[in-house]
Amino acid sequence: MKRFLSSLLFSSAFIWVAVVFFDVETEVVYVLFIFSLMLVAAAIITGLFFSPILRKILRRPGSSLLSQVRAGTVNLNDAGAEAPVEPVPGQNASQNASQNASP
Repeated sequence: MKRFLSSLLFSSAFIWVAVVFFDVETEVVYVLFIFSLMLVAAAIITGLFFSPILRKILRRPGSSLLSQVRAGTVNLNDAGAEAPVEPVPGQNASQNASQNASP
């Protein structure tokens, strides 16, 4: 509430200075106010429209990065960097070497 009141005070002072000292017509201020309200309304409507779509995309099972890494479909290594791979029990040395090879 404190931020809202301070922003209201400073924006009112800015408009008052523009009208009094720089001879801005009050009609211009009214048009600016109307366009500002239209911009805020358009942003709210856009958010309400896209939020269900975004929620459906993000809630798809297996779409998170962690689940993709666990499934082995995403390689997080840098292109030129080799990450040490710990040997998995039950695999022989050739299988461990193929894990260390970069794609």
